[in-house]
Amino acid sequence: MACHLWAFILFVYTCNVSCITINIESAPAVRNISSKFVGVCVDSVTIRYRWGNMNFTSPKLLTLAKGISPSYLRIGGTPCNYVIFNKTQHTSQLASDTNFTMTVADWDNLNHFVMNVGWDLIFDFNVFLRKNGQWDPTNAMELLKYTVKQGYKPAGYELGNEPDDIPEEDAISPQQLAKDFASFKSVLTASGVPPFLTIGPDTAGITKSYTGRFLQAGGANSVDVCTVHHYYEKGSTAALKDFTDRNILDKFKTEVESFVRTCNEKAPGKQCWLGETSSCYSGGAVNISDRYAAGFMWLDKLGLSAVNGLQTVLRQSFYGVYVRYSLLDVNLNPNPDYWLTVLYKRLVGSPVFNVTQTEDPNVRVYAHCTNRNSSIGYKPGSITVYIMNIGSETVSTDIPFSSSKTQERYILSPGDDNGLTSQFVKLNGVVLTLPNDYELPPLRPLYSQGTLQLEAYNMGYIVIPDAMKAECL
Repeated sequence: MACHLWAFILFVYTCNVSCITINIESAPAVRNISSKFVGVCVDSVTIRYRWGNMNFTSPKLLTLAKGISPSYLRIGGTPCNYVIFNKTQHTSQLASDTNFTMTVADWDNLNHFVMNVGWDLIFDFNVFLRKNGQWDPTNAMELLKYTVKQGYKPAGYELGNEPDDIPEEDAISPQQLAKDFASFKSVLTASGVPPFLTIGPDTAGITKSYTGRFLQAGGANSVDVCTVHHYYEKGSTAALKDFTDRNILDKFKTEVESFVRTCNEKAPGKQCWLGETSSCYSGGAVNISDRYAAGFMWLDKLGLSAVNGLQTVLRQSFYGVYVRYSLLDVNLNPNPDYWLTVLYKRLVGSPVFNVTQTEDPNVRVYAHCTNRNSSIGYKPGSITVYIMNIGSETVSTDIPFSSSKTQERYILSPGDDNGLTSQFVKLNGVVLTLPNDYELPPLRPLYSQGTLQLEAYNMGYIVIPDAMKAECL
């Protein structure tokens, strides 16, 4: 049924509907992404607190981790600059600015875990270990020697975290960090570790000049991946309304375009990643960053990142202690963004299309070829559209060339009467929970044709299996 006719019918009954048309048929493919486009982080502070409830042999943890495989797992964050590898001794000072130990057992458990769940490890080394103003590789060499001996194969290594946001007494200039990275890459190469990515500089700000100066000073020759971090707001001051504010969401578009431009100009041929990102920094916003509302920032960020040329987005965090933005809570229960991520992994593939709609600024829409390598088994030619309605009215959504084709809809809504601050999420009206520790629930679509009525503050995915889009064949 045409969009304008649906709008008329709904107007008669509700007088609260807008109408948009999404032109997928002529949308050009502009980018490619990998199966590990979405990855996760675990902050090094979790090591300081002896991993919290992150028991690496827990069936529940293994099930949840496998649910978003394949992924990168980055062990980083500000505390990485206080981690000391020690084969025999464990120390765990809880003060945030003191050194603490990562033991052989920690490293063994971590590497076995990622191999078990189909992830690839990225480890961030301590850049504060210095001698005569230069980075001191002694401790890193101990860890690398042990890594080679055990046959572990981390995918990438980093040196330091957010160098543009280090206290003045410990500040490292972009020029000096470029020299440190040259030494870092030499140490990695000489150690004999399997093929790896050198990743950095993991700056805190997208629009700051530190990244460009680091790359220009020689950093571009030492990194395979150029990284930056992004958060929308400070956790302690963020408000619920910010999570559905299109002006705040649009700021990321400007910032990511700036970062990709800097990366491509000063480090041509190198990958550009969001090396750490979430909704709000300083641990997230209480009772918001781990609730349904956080999904708007997360899904929109994934869409903007893909269409603007980022190769990977690493979510802070998969699990964490004393934070609110993790995919899992402290008891290993999935937060709403976990399910959003699982669906993204299963449904969204490559290439990425440049698709827009201009009728309603409260509707954000993105489109890719469907993931053909997931357990769902979609066939070539399929398209996945993901969409969110951040407005307070129902939106009638029409995809013209698919009007006669079956759509498989995965629509998410708040899981209970708490609305945007719900700790749960519904998929097509069914609350998503783990049936047991060994399997995820079935994520079943609704089969439909024609126009979608996307209710206020709903989001989700629409798969068109018979789209026969040429770029997806």
